[in-house]
Amino acid sequence: MGDPEKRLWLLEKFWTFVEKIPLYKKLSEHMLFGKIFNREVLSYLFFGAMTTVVSLVSFYIADKLFSTVGWLGIFHYISGSEKDFAYLDANVISFICAVAFAFITNKLFVFDSKSFEKKTLAKELFSFVGARIATFAIDSLLMFLLVTVMSVNEMVSKVLVQIIVVILNYVFSKLFVFRKNKGD
Repeated sequence: MGDPEKRLWLLEKFWTFVEKIPLYKKLSEHMLFGKIFNREVLSYLFFGAMTTVVSLVSFYIADKLFSTVGWLGIFHYISGSEKDFAYLDANVISFICAVAFAFITNKLFVFDSKSFEKKTLAKELFSFVGARIATFAIDSLLMFLLVTVMSVNEMVSKVLVQIIVVILNYVFSKLFVFRKNKGD
């Protein structure tokens, strides 16, 4: 399955199958549900879920690794605080892994941006990373508030925050990163 053409062909076959399902047909014909149950949104939700899995798994692994080796986090050492802030460092690693995965899947499978021209790719990558940094700041702030201020479990906090982040990432990607030009 290393061939990109074969993966795209399989994805197209999948959508051909989904579009024949009576429930999908009925929902997509509805005025409101038709806007929700379309290829782009459903693909985004699927790959958003996969990105969330990448984020959660990489966060979990990094957090456990830091705990195992006794790392208390950069903020702990900078601030001289007694608190363990390693979860914030794990969050950075989680962010990097998730953004790399999300850019590729969003570009190719969600927003159907096939151009690999250097100028287009650079613009999309810069916009995408910029938007993700904005949602990462929101992610980190919410994680800090939930874990440190409100004493909510780290994994529970991460799951709750990811719901907000997925919605914001779709809006930013749709409106600013992979927007179609009128001539497309």
